[in-house]
Amino acid sequence: MSQKHLNLIYAIKDGIGISIESVESGLKCNCTCPSCGAVLVAKKGSKMIHHFAHHSVDDCEYGYETSLHLAAKDIISKAQKITVPPVYVSFPDSPKRDELYYESREINIDKVELEKKFGNIIPDIVIHACGKIFYLEIYVTHKIDEAKLAKIKKANISTIEVDLSSIDRTITYKDLKNILLSDSKEKAWKYNVAAENKLKQFYANADKRTLMSRGFAIHVDNCPIKIRTWKGRAYANFIDDCMGCQYCISTNKDIGLLCSGRTRIASIKDFDIPQNIRIENSNAEIRKSKQAYIVSGYCPNCSHKLVKRHGKFGSFLGCSNYPHCKFTIAIDAKTEESIKP
Repeated sequence: MSQKHLNLIYAIKDGIGISIESVESGLKCNCTCPSCGAVLVAKKGSKMIHHFAHHSVDDCEYGYETSLHLAAKDIISKAQKITVPPVYVSFPDSPKRDELYYESREINIDKVELEKKFGNIIPDIVIHACGKIFYLEIYVTHKIDEAKLAKIKKANISTIEVDLSSIDRTITYKDLKNILLSDSKEKAWKYNVAAENKLKQFYANADKRTLMSRGFAIHVDNCPIKIRTWKGRAYANFIDDCMGCQYCISTNKDIGLLCSGRTRIASIKDFDIPQNIRIENSNAEIRKSKQAYIVSGYCPNCSHKLVKRHGKFGSFLGCSNYPHCKFTIAIDAKTEESIKP
């Protein structure tokens, strides 16, 4: 596959990598392609983006990718600081959205190692910073695959992937430097130790629940927030309730349904709030939500329609799903409005 129109911004001179900005124009650059070894010409006119081009042959298939890799490694190895991307805690196999853990921030680089083998992994770049190490991988045509990601996770090394697959093929050395060292959308954590540890903390504060098949429905008995009741017993509908619940931490088939409703851990900030306060705040939110159901004319326990009934003590609202659901709420005799539970 020819990449004739893709600019090379890095080449080899005297066996060492060098950027387009550091050489003379034309064949005087004395450079070769970092991929195929062919002679390159440095094009540095006043009206063009500076780049290398093959002198007597078409651009080779991997010249552009190899050039970007070498340029990236050169930039990182000379840098004293780098901005790392924000850290998010993700909840695989759960309806919960990713939660921001750390904002992006600039850190000092202590040391850089290039393509050094760590166990069975050879990362593109190893960065030493803040007393720890993390990997930085450059993605042009080959991103981190599942096999390599599994090795990274097993080694428990935080890893950033820089996605250069969709950038402008006329990128300059300066633009690449900005992407690599500044806050850019091309950088993201593929694996982060801090985020993984926080996810494990969520798991540790959750209880494993059993799914019960009843007719066409799948239920979870003893729902800790009593989202529904049947004959006085709390339960939840897995599809309608659990899959939209903030306390549903995981539905992974290997580890089971994990629910943090008992501890009321829904977000990272909850870990800093005493459990009794968490429960009190959560119950207040649940009461407010149930009242909204009632105002809309629906049962807060099972979502069936509420109907007006009359008893010996006056009018009241009752669930249309009676006798399976025995929810009732009194109606104020003067205002004809339901009384808050």
